[in-house]
Amino acid sequence: MIKKTWIFAIILMLAACSSEPKSTDTKEEPAPKTAETSPTQKNEEVKEEPVNEEVTSIEEEGTYIGLIDNNSIEVEAAGETLVLRLTDEVRDDVESLEEGAKVNIIYKKNEEGQWLLEQITEKSVPEAAPSKKLTYIVDGTSIEEDAVLTESELNYHFYKLPDFEFTAEEPRKDLLFATKFAETFVRIEPLSEESSIDDLKEWANDELKAVGEVSEVNGKEIAGPAFENTALFITASKDSYKKYIVIQDLSNGDQVKYTVNLPEHKNAAKWEQAIWAMLSTIQTK
Repeated sequence: MIKKTWIFAIILMLAACSSEPKSTDTKEEPAPKTAETSPTQKNEEVKEEPVNEEVTSIEEEGTYIGLIDNNSIEVEAAGETLVLRLTDEVRDDVESLEEGAKVNIIYKKNEEGQWLLEQITEKSVPEAAPSKKLTYIVDGTSIEEDAVLTESELNYHFYKLPDFEFTAEEPRKDLLFATKFAETFVRIEPLSEESSIDDLKEWANDELKAVGEVSEVNGKEIAGPAFENTALFITASKDSYKKYIVIQDLSNGDQVKYTVNLPEHKNAAKWEQAIWAMLSTIQTK
């Protein structure tokens, strides 16, 4: 009886062990590895290379200023002063140029960021005719006269009517005056790039105040279409005398100053219009 009881106790113990709940703890599975790019795929991948922008040449018209040193020059173009590096191909062309010459240039930027001159040629200036007819209006009547080509030592030319004489006047000024009455004249003064327009305007106003009240007038209405673009067009007068001071902007960008004196005379009206007609033909070289 005791033996059976012991055996039964062992059976209960074994049953108890087998009935214990199993641990629910599970190991966290590692995250699946990302598939590595195969060598074949790597070869198929093409890296985007930076696109090299093509350096294009620029072509412009300008004014040759001069040499800076043996390797570079200055040219006034597009409203600024360009410093251009020279190559052996253009040195001979540059040596033949005079300062102030009108030129055509082709240039581009090199790898060092410098402007490199590729080509420079002097602009050809068409020859002016030896004479031409000038037409102007006096008191509603149209007058047409032959005018002759007249050259100035200050690098400009114009067409002169027969009633006038032309002579040089120092410094850097010319005088155009009526042959029969020299007090009727215009002083012609080509301006340099260094000229201060503000200073010139101030001096012009002071000069005209000595004559009378200064008035700014419309150049196109007074002197014709050639004077539509002026930096200054002012006048003053008194009973027997009228005076103008004008700064004209020429089509090539140059500027010329005129001081026009018109004292009382029976031909004053005719000579005034003749003066504007002649000045409208001025061209700088």
